[in-house]
Formats: sequence, C-alpha cells, structure tokens
Amino acid sequence: MKLKFKYFILILTAFDLISCAESPTSQLSEEFPVLRSGPFGMNFSFIPRGHFEMGSPDDEEGRSNDETLHWVKISKDYWMQTTEVTRGQWFAVMGYYPKVCGPVVERPEFPVTCVTWNEVNNFVVKLNNKVKKDGYEYRLPTEAQWEYAARAYTQTAYSVEGLLDSFGWYYYNSKDSLHPVAQLKVNNFGLYDVHGNVAELVSDLYGPYPEITSPKYAAKDPKGPLSQFNISIVRGGARYNSELGCRLASRVRVSRSARDSNFGFRLVREEL
Repeated sequence: MKLKFKYFILILTAFDLISCAESPTSQLSEEFPVLRSGPFGMNFSFIPRGHFEMGSPDDEEGRSNDETLHWVKISKDYWMQTTEVTRGQWFAVMGYYPKVCGPVVERPEFPVTCVTWNEVNNFVVKLNNKVKKDGYEYRLPTEAQWEYAARAYTQTAYSVEGLLDSFGWYYYNSKDSLHPVAQLKVNNFGLYDVHGNVAELVSDLYGPYPEITSPKYAAKDPKGPLSQFNISIVRGGARYNSELGCRLASRVRVSRSARDSNFGFRLVREEL
C-alpha cells in the first residue's frame, strides 16, 4: 500500500536498526483495521507488534530528564481503543457517573473524567466480567503500549506535522473546555486525541527509564517498577496544556488516588 514518503524513510531506517532483532510481522500501511463491534460502543484499532525508541532525544524542546531515550520491544499485537472511554461507556458498565471534581460536561459523548486509577481498575474488572465470553481481556495500556500506539511509527515530538489544532484539543484551541471524543483527525493508527483533551492514565507505576541504546537489547513489554510510592502516570497532555505539554514523550506523575477533571483513560484489548 501507498505510504507517505517521510514514513517510508523512517521505516527503512528503523528496519536497518533492528535487523539483529525480531521485526514487526504486520506489513505497514496508512490504514489499520478498526474493530467497530467492541462492547458498549467501544472501537479498537489494531496495533502490530514491533520495536521503537521510547522517550525523547536530548535536544527535544520541552524535554524532561525522565524521558531517557531507550529501545522497547512490543512482543504481541494488541488493540487500542480509538477514543478515550466516554461518560456513557462508564455509566453503561458501572451504573453511575463519577463524582464531580471540577468542570464536567454531563453528556455521554464526552470523555469520562474525575476517576481515580483505582476506580478505573474497578471499571476494568466489571467490564471483563460482563464480556468474559468474548475471548478478550480489557485493561489499561502500559506506558510503553500507550506511547507505541500514539507514535504510530513516528519518532518526532508529535504524531503529526505542524500545529496540533486539527488533531488535539489543547490550550490554543480548546477554550479550556472538554470536547466530545472523535471530533478531530486521527493518527496513523486511527487513534483520536492522543494529544490533549484529557491526559490518559496508564497501568504502570512511575519510575526511571533504562538506558538501552541498541534494539538488540530492547526492554521487552516493560510494565514499570513494582513499587514507587503509589505514583502513576498520565500521558498525552490535556485541554489546558501547551504543545510542549502534549508531546508524545511527556510524562506527568499522579497519585493513584488523584481525582481530576483533566484525567481520563482509554483501554487495550488483548486475546486471552
């Protein structure tokens, strides 16, 4: 299939670098399958396994010192929800709306917010119990899965060229308001709002990245440290962030008991 020239060059470079390791098995294209029959109106995009450099280079504007560039191996294909979980989907699974913790739009098509990491995991347990016969498991993505899917074979600060206005709600176009999901353009894996709108919780506890400069020794499916003072991470930036806060490598530490009107999440779907 036809690829944009810039992605073609990037992919050739990546293939040269990982020739000594396992290569992605799925052929690259501009379009990836989207599952439109997930539970409770959730759609999922297919994410093929592969290698990538996680984090940011030393010269990236806005970079923090905890974004050490390192190689990661995603060893299994998975599906990533195309949007953040909505308020309607939360209510369908849980039977209630979360506590109000700030400006919240009481409409089902908006991303759910004001949920803690612990409440999200309760949501995951209930969802899996409701759909346990479909042969899949649903959960929060790991930090590595989130960044791999958000990058979609790009290795720049953002998954798009130019201004983010067409791809994400952030300080300069959001008017400091939440917006319904799936209103702007998608990245190359078919994911909406990987930049802005709400920052997204991941499953990992916060910890430093390893220094791995060769794909031969890539960290395989990292899941973060086992214990780090109950601190988790949100990714992707929110409606009030500037472009720099919405960079693909940006990491923000949050307590697992934090309830915030700027935090939401999306799910991963994997075969059992």
